Formats: sequence, structure tokens, C-alpha cells
Amino acid sequence: MNGIIVVNKERGYSSHDVIAVLRGVLHTRKMGHTGTLDPEAEGVLPVCLGYATKICDHLMAQKKEYIAHGYLGVTTDTQDIHGTVIAKRDVSVTRTQLEEAVASFVGEIRQLTPMYSARKVGGVKLVDLARRGIDIERSEKTVRIFEAELLSFDEETGEYDLRVLCQKGTYIRTLCNDIGEKLGCGSCMGTLVRTATGQLKRTNSYTIDELRDLMNSGRIEEALIPIDAMYRGCPPKELAEVGWKALRNGNPLEPEWLSDCAEPLDERFLHCYENLLGDSEAKCIRAYAAGEFYAIYKKKGRRFVPLQMYHEVDNEINHAMRLQNEKTAAAGCCLAVGKFDGLHRGHRSLIGMMNSFSVPKVLLSVVAEDAAREIYTEAEMKTILKDLGIDRMIVWPLTKEHRNMDPEAFLRDVCIGEYHAKQIVVGADFRFGKDRSGTAVMLKELSERYGIGCVICPMAEEDGAVISSSRIREALSAGEMETVNKLLGAPYHIVGEIVHGKEIGHLLGFPTINFLPSEGKLLPPFGVYHTQTTMDGKVYNSVTNIGDNPTVTDGIVHPVTVETHLIDYEGDCYGRSASVAFLSRIRGQVRFDSLKQLSAQLAADVQHARESSQNGSFFVQK
Repeated sequence: MNGIIVVNKERGYSSHDVIAVLRGVLHTRKMGHTGTLDPEAEGVLPVCLGYATKICDHLMAQKKEYIAHGYLGVTTDTQDIHGTVIAKRDVSVTRTQLEEAVASFVGEIRQLTPMYSARKVGGVKLVDLARRGIDIERSEKTVRIFEAELLSFDEETGEYDLRVLCQKGTYIRTLCNDIGEKLGCGSCMGTLVRTATGQLKRTNSYTIDELRDLMNSGRIEEALIPIDAMYRGCPPKELAEVGWKALRNGNPLEPEWLSDCAEPLDERFLHCYENLLGDSEAKCIRAYAAGEFYAIYKKKGRRFVPLQMYHEVDNEINHAMRLQNEKTAAAGCCLAVGKFDGLHRGHRSLIGMMNSFSVPKVLLSVVAEDAAREIYTEAEMKTILKDLGIDRMIVWPLTKEHRNMDPEAFLRDVCIGEYHAKQIVVGADFRFGKDRSGTAVMLKELSERYGIGCVICPMAEEDGAVISSSRIREALSAGEMETVNKLLGAPYHIVGEIVHGKEIGHLLGFPTINFLPSEGKLLPPFGVYHTQTTMDGKVYNSVTNIGDNPTVTDGIVHPVTVETHLIDYEGDCYGRSASVAFLSRIRGQVRFDSLKQLSAQLAADVQHARESSQNGSFFVQK
């Protein structure tokens, strides 16, 4: 499926959620949205499918129109009504004063990116830092507001409605906040609706339920905007058969191969067009072969050269990949299905069984929408699985639609239809389908009916009890790292980028590398641990502290940090990635009366780690 669908995003969905749900609704994997909308916001979210993902950047750059409802007299930490109220002030503002304040922001303005935003610094979202109580220095950026119009204002309540037409990257809640500052009374945003992205309007958008109905009735084409509709300003040219090979190889086209043709586009797509190419559009054409749109070409000298291809270029690399994909689809795959939220010894036994089959190995990890904190993050899991011989891991969100799927439909449409399973491997406790009505035995019976294999692996046990993720979580929460590692069958570890800390350890003679753990990562309790750190392929004996620096008194609440001292290491590690494996807990978090006492304890912790490694608790991480 190739084209653009304008989604009318509803409240409660993040932009990422919309993509995850649409993949299930449209049975299409390759898609991307063209501009993040906060979960509490609603409105236009264009989604590109298939080859149309190549146009995402063009659409993202288009002007955005919003309708915001705001409140004068209220200031919050998130700049919207959902945050913590910082201040409330009396409002004595006339409509004229508010209109003048709004008008003063039209044009190029400077905005300070709010902490509660999806912008990333050092690979970490600012909102993730803000939720941990971390406020970092941000630079202002220039944005442009083309139009700002006050639609309504209640002078008694201070509530107002604002229409804004702006460039990408503009924060409307920051605009509301800045308007309040200009007026001296404060302001925050209430609700936000994106009404347009370029020429893609909310009046021509579809909710997820409407798209589901169109898909189920075989009418999804009604909502699918063809890619070439976005280039209507480029004249269409039909390519003679002599030039088809050059087109499919992405090679230049000779002008004599091209001829004028009637407009292939339906008039109902007139509303979509906006010049995406700027001044280059006058030199570009839409190239068609046998009436099918293939590419945008730009005139260069006498010939036309490809500007953007909207089909698979038939070069040697893609040809080899296509043959491999066809071979994989023909051979099928060995598919393991389950909640692989710990990759413990039970999960590893399933993977061991998968490795006995010669077909590609695919792991379908079912993740609940309200999933608990992760023992391993998705990125960590993919690295581990690659080392274990798994070719691909797929995160399958347990949405309401997926949760209510008939057991047989799950096998037929998902396992076989979407992922080409020829062999399925599950644990004996596997349940699936609506109301968890499907069992491992039922799956095996259904698989036999569909002519594919199914292996049910027995539950792995330790000390007479089944190994489970909940059992590991309990041991991890208690800091019992030896038990955790025994149940996992490998060391529990944290992988991340090294960031700057307060450098207190350096002052004490114990310099540390500092991690900012993923917000969803399940950490051991506060305390000091004997660890082993792998960085740039080298392994270091180390001591790691998880805590909030109780000894450092500076009048603020400290976020949770992971600080690791590499024993006998000297050098700057900032910006590099490392993996810290937890071997054992040395002690709990203690508040010392002085930094001198803390320094003495750190020396004892390091000595403990030295002795432990000499006694054989050091290992090679895999």
C-alpha cells in the first residue's frame, strides 16, 4: 500500500500509538507520520505508507495550522493545563490588549524549547529528563508565525481561543506561555487541535475507527491520497517502452522518450497539492510508464535525471535483497511467540529450540499497553537476541484490537499471513486470543490443521519453581543480583550513553561514568554494586552506585542516577556507549555526614570489588 492517509488523531493517542495501531488496521508495516502531536492534542496527522515515506520530510516542512484554547492568569511547569500550577494571578486584560499581544508574535520569533517536549538532547527526550526532575540548559531557536488570530476571549474568566499558522517546530503552548508573560499575568494552553498540515485539512481526515471500517469494507482507497497528487504542479509525462528499463534502474531519461499525456489524477485530489519543491518544481516532471506513476525527474542539461524514485530501483543490491526476501517468504520462518520481557532461561530454551531449524528465526514479543517496567529495554533485547541467533525481533503491541482477536485469526492472519511462519515455538503456559481463550495445545492443533509445525517447550525451573519474569522482578527489586543472574542465565545489565555528571566522584578521587537510564527500565534498589563494565570491546572491573546522592546537600531533589567507577581506568569516556553488568550488591545507599566519610567508604567499596574479582566472580560478558 503506497500513499498518504490524513488521520484525525484523537486524544489519548501519541503519534507513535497511531502508527502502531494503523499497522494492524491496514496490514502494512512501512509507514511514518509527518509531525508529532502530543497525546492530549488532536487533529491532522498525515501518515505516509510504503514508498510515500520518502515524502515525509517534504510534508513535515509544510505550514501547520492550530486552534488552541488558553487560560490567562495560570502558569504551569508544562506550559499547559495538565502540568503542575506554578502561579495564579488576577487577570485585568482587555480584548484589545490581548489582540495586540497576539499580533506582536507574528513573524520570526525566538522560542525556548520547553522541557516537556519530544526534542532529544544527547539521544534522550527532554520530556524524559523533565519527568525525572532534571532541567537542563536549552538554547532558543528561531521559528516563524505567519498568522495569529484571536478567535474569542472571555474577559471575566481569562479564557481565549487562538488560531495560529506557523512553521514546523513551533510550540503553541510556549506561545501561550509567552503571551501571558508579555501581558504580565501568565498563561497556559488548555486544548490543542491541529486543523491543517499544508493543504491536508481536518475536513478531509479520518479517525482510526473510520479507517478500520473502510479497510473492512474494502474501500480504503477512498482515504488513500496517491503520491503523485502531491506533485500536481509538475507536468505528467508518459515514458515510451524504450525507456522503461532506464526508469526502473533509476537512470537518466532522454527527452525523445517522453511525451505529454492527459492528467492521470482524479480531480478529488486537487485539494492536496502544494508546491513541495519550491523553485525546482518548474524544471521537474512526473514520470509515468503504462499509466503508472514511478518518479519525479528534474531536467539537467538536455536530459532528465531522477530527483525522487517512488518505486524500487532495480539495481544489483535491491535485486539480491528481493531474491533473498522471496526465498525467505518461500521457506517461511520459525516464529516464537510470547511475552519475552526478561529473556530468562525459559525464553532461552525456546530460542535454543528455534536454532534447531534451518529457516530464519523471528521472535514476536507481545507487549501489553500497560506493561510494567522493563528488565531489558527493546534496544538491549535486540542486541542480546542477535547474539543468540535470532534474525528479527518484532514488538507486537497488545492493543484492544489485538486483544480481541480470535485465536484462529491470530494464527492465520498474523503468524502465517503476515510473518510466514512454517514452524511455531511457544512455552507450555502460552495463552492467546480473546479472553486468553487459546492455549498452547490449541495452537498446536490449529497449526497441524494449517500444515505447519508447532513445538511446545516445557517450563524451565530453578529450585523447584518455574522461572518467570515476575520472579526475576521480585529478586531484582530486592537487589539479589546473584539470584537474578541465575534465573536470567546471563548478567542483568544496563546499556547506555555516558553523560556528564556533577563530577563529585572526580573530586573525591573516584571519577565515575554517568548513565541516564531509560525511564521504563527496571533498576535494582538504591545502593552500591560490584559490576563489570564493557566499553569499546574492553572489560573493566567496576563499582556502580544507583541512587540520588543523599550526601550532597544543595537544596534540590536529585534524580536517580547510575554512576560507575572503572577501577584502574584513566581517560575521558563522555559520549561513548557502555554496558554495565551487575554481579552483586555491596551495600545499600547511606547518607554520610561529610564527603571525607564518603571518600573512605568508596575506597572500601573498590577494595571489595577487587577481592571479589580475584575470587572468581569476574566473567566475560556476551
